[in-house]
Amino acid sequence: MPDSPGSYDVVVLGGAFSGAAAAILLRRELPALRVLIVEKAEAFDEKVGEATTEMSAMFLTRRLAMWHHLEREQLPKEGLRYWFSNAKVTGHANATEAGGYIRSTVPAFQLRRDALDEHLLATAVAEGADLWRPARALDVALGEFSHTLTLGAGGAMRTITCKWILDATGRANFIGRKLDLVTRNDEHPTAAIWCRWKNVRHIDDLAVRLGIAPNNVGSRRLATNHYTGYGFWIWVIPLGNSETSIGVVFDKRLVDLHHSKNRAEDFVAFLKAIPSLSEILDGAEPRLEDLRFYSHLPYVSKQYMGRGWSLLGDAAAFLDPYYSPGLDHAAFTVDATVGIIKQQQMGEDVTARIAEHNATFARSYERFFRAAYKDKYYYMGEADLLSASFLIDTAQYYIFVVIHAYRILRRFDWMPVLGPKPAFISYHFMQLYNRRFKAIAELRRAAGEEGARNDGRRITAYYNLGFAPIRMAVRGWMFWMRAELDALRLQWKVRRMRRRAIASPEPRAEPSPAHPPAAPR
Repeated sequence: MPDSPGSYDVVVLGGAFSGAAAAILLRRELPALRVLIVEKAEAFDEKVGEATTEMSAMFLTRRLAMWHHLEREQLPKEGLRYWFSNAKVTGHANATEAGGYIRSTVPAFQLRRDALDEHLLATAVAEGADLWRPARALDVALGEFSHTLTLGAGGAMRTITCKWILDATGRANFIGRKLDLVTRNDEHPTAAIWCRWKNVRHIDDLAVRLGIAPNNVGSRRLATNHYTGYGFWIWVIPLGNSETSIGVVFDKRLVDLHHSKNRAEDFVAFLKAIPSLSEILDGAEPRLEDLRFYSHLPYVSKQYMGRGWSLLGDAAAFLDPYYSPGLDHAAFTVDATVGIIKQQQMGEDVTARIAEHNATFARSYERFFRAAYKDKYYYMGEADLLSASFLIDTAQYYIFVVIHAYRILRRFDWMPVLGPKPAFISYHFMQLYNRRFKAIAELRRAAGEEGARNDGRRITAYYNLGFAPIRMAVRGWMFWMRAELDALRLQWKVRRMRRRAIASPEPRAEPSPAHPPAAPR
């Protein structure tokens, strides 16, 4: 730990994406500030969080000026792509597919997080931030814009003071746990297992062999490919080092992989049980030493900021990796926090701004969860329902967030998704169709027609700042209306099945004993 005076304006705990980004912006925009970054790891590992959205990409390119690194070291991202299965599906050739037809016109990236985090941290140091590494926060005494931190490194301890502490410690939640702010979101009982793979087959080359290449102009491989089923989705993300990140996220009410006694073996078997996914895994090798498991994903802090401290990114909250919102959330919290520190440095009273910050981010988390994620895993295995949700959700994200930033503000904006009070219209609309899609999916299961639309269909999407979002919204709405009309038939069918069951009851089967993890459906 280098010698340094014991007083700083800002201490950033954690030097990865959120912490390094905050330090970069503070040093560039307030060069008189003394900024210290405390990072516990000697080198960053290959953490999950390997895809940007359009907004986190805008933050990296337009706010942090990281174009050079992203073009040299990372891969472009071509939106989202979905593959569905049922008993008729034998591979990609006859699986229902939903995704972009041509290349996206809005930048986004597939990331090797260790490479990005190291580059951001090195940039922060080059901009003038001090770095203590490896070192960690051991204790803190919080005041009002006056704090005392006890730091440790190599068996030695040191005490420093500062005006602001920015907690970017991720799931460790250093400040949040100190203040007992972190709460689990048990309404959304999701878990995840993942690792990196070598020698995964190139899906675009496979498409040529299967005769489905003409169905697409843009690269399928560069999209975040999703392989979905009842209660789960699987991500397949290409990385710039020729490896591929593959992970499964599942609702523990519907899939029981979390009960596995041999997690690695059951994880690989789960993936290979999906016909289309097994095609690109033929000959591939999982790096099982890299296997990670989170038994419960979502949590949120009851407060994001206080007088002289702020929680950034995953230190404040995490919801679900579906739609890759993690780096968006990190970017929004960083930009908002830096703005408030700048206001205070200019002599302004930031009391009202801190209150607005807390209210806005709490509102965003609650709305985003209930509108986009709550019970979504019940219809993950229904091609038309999940595609309708994907199309309408994406259209609204583009219209109200991406286009607003690129074409109206012409800069990155800190306001999180569904954070503005007027966004209650979108919030209630999203809640409505999300609830309806779950209800229709459950009706299909009751009628024995689950997954019936998961083979032989092609659903296209487009990603641009023009008319494409409107087209996606209209197409999603049409899928929704067709599903609602068909639900009338299904209701009649289920009522008839129940009447027959009452008229001729069958002997009740004895419940089975403990069972292995559920296979994909």
